[in-house]
Amino acid sequence: MIAIREFAPPDVPAILSIEHDSHPAGHWRAEDYEWLTRGRDGIVLVAELAENKAIAGFVAARAMGPEAEILNLAVASDHRRHGIARSLVNELHRRLRAGGSERVYLEVRPSNLTAQQLYRSLGYIECGRRREYYASNGEDALVLQIRLDAASDSIANDRSGPQGGAPTT
Repeated sequence: MIAIREFAPPDVPAILSIEHDSHPAGHWRAEDYEWLTRGRDGIVLVAELAENKAIAGFVAARAMGPEAEILNLAVASDHRRHGIARSLVNELHRRLRAGGSERVYLEVRPSNLTAQQLYRSLGYIECGRRREYYASNGEDALVLQIRLDAASDSIANDRSGPQGGAPTT
């Protein structure tokens, strides 16, 4: 079982560890997460394991009026393929919708087929490409988007909710 909750500063070491073990996740500094959550438009959610309170994953996003952007998403390697990323994104969608966001964008590597499969299963569609976006290797980025009213079916079908264990994906 997991609980999705808002980030707290003591979560930083776990988030950084997950991020650095999750190539090709973006590599941020501790200050980046703290800065994002200090602003009115930033949101960082963590997936916390009920049995030991360990952080199993996180999502970072920014809302700007009717639009939002997922900036980073990662799950610890030993907790992947258990629906944690799906639960994080679905809870993020719920919160963004409640805050007035209508559309969410994100960039994903063409080589990250697992992430693409997740996002497409949630209803994201490709809307663009950023050439040579990733500085580490010059790889392009696919730009995906979802209208949050279209995401409601995915959220309604997510049996895990923010407190439950999600089915294996």
